[in-house]
Amino acid sequence: MFKVLVGVIFLGIVSFYYGMKEDSNSIKIGFLGGLSGKYSNLGHSLLDGMTLAFEEENYKINGKEIEIISKDDRQKTTFVKLAMEEFKKEEVSLILGSGTSSMTKVALESIDESYNPILISASASSSLFSKKDDNFFRTQVSQSIESFEKLSKHLIENKIKNIYTIYDSKNKAYSESYANNFEKSFVLHGGNPFVSVKEISKDFSFIFNDIKEKKELDAVIIIANTIDTAKLVQYLRINGLEKLIIGSSWSKSSELLEDGGKYVENMLFLTSYNNSSQEKKYLDFVRKYEEKYKTIPSVFASQAYETAKIIIKALKHNEDLNKFKDTILTIKSFEGLQGTIEFDEYGDIKRDYILMTIKNGRYEPI
Repeated sequence: MFKVLVGVIFLGIVSFYYGMKEDSNSIKIGFLGGLSGKYSNLGHSLLDGMTLAFEEENYKINGKEIEIISKDDRQKTTFVKLAMEEFKKEEVSLILGSGTSSMTKVALESIDESYNPILISASASSSLFSKKDDNFFRTQVSQSIESFEKLSKHLIENKIKNIYTIYDSKNKAYSESYANNFEKSFVLHGGNPFVSVKEISKDFSFIFNDIKEKKELDAVIIIANTIDTAKLVQYLRINGLEKLIIGSSWSKSSELLEDGGKYVENMLFLTSYNNSSQEKKYLDFVRKYEEKYKTIPSVFASQAYETAKIIIKALKHNEDLNKFKDTILTIKSFEGLQGTIEFDEYGDIKRDYILMTIKNGRYEPI
């Protein structure tokens, strides 16, 4: 009996030792995003950008292995909650995600005293998350009335005062925040309240017929994902709509150019990312990304790469994930692909906004 007891204790000590050794020699980092369904181009762009950054480090930081644990939220509340439960069981305390503002909202609402990981998003821009002292960071600019100033002034200068708005209700946290902030900015600079605000639907004829009834209309804005934006723009153009079409930064990707073809020419975008940037770091990233994935990186792939680089720098400085928030706020400024990224005390950043259009199948700054 004594020998058995000694053996059990010995095995327990060995298991504890190797468990501690394994934990001390690896760092778990989660990824949460939509990797299937209509929103998957966003999710895969984020994951690909993140992956490229960690591959450049050979998945090692200060001699410790980096383990990426990826979860598909399918752009559905139940799957976000399930993913957060799984991250909790797997003791993942740092998560890059989620992709959309709506799913980020669900992820943040899943956090409680028993599980309070760091969540850092490269794409969620809703103003719902602004100015809050929590464990949320983002490398996407937060929406605000001020952030739409450049777009509003440009439209008013070009005598555009009446706008018809179409939005994706499945990402309401983003779409409603975008529409509300833009409308307030637009009115502030001399425009009229939006002529109409309609949810995007499969029946594009309903939207087109409603637009035709609006006699005083200067432009249409579509706040939706790439696929729906491309299809709707095609439908509107084929049926004779000649008004200016404004797209959201959510839809601004290489897939929009490919799927929309000639119909997306001359669309207008407000963006914090310049696809035509000649910054050496950005061009080097684009080259490496195209070599690996055989496609042009989207703004979200770029920002996910930047986000991963920020994580890497912070962990090299201090690999204690319990102090990750303090580490980020202490370092504060990080080199991005198109300039410096600086966090404020709430984990938000600032970027300069620019206006871009599509000319000859390419995004060009105005």
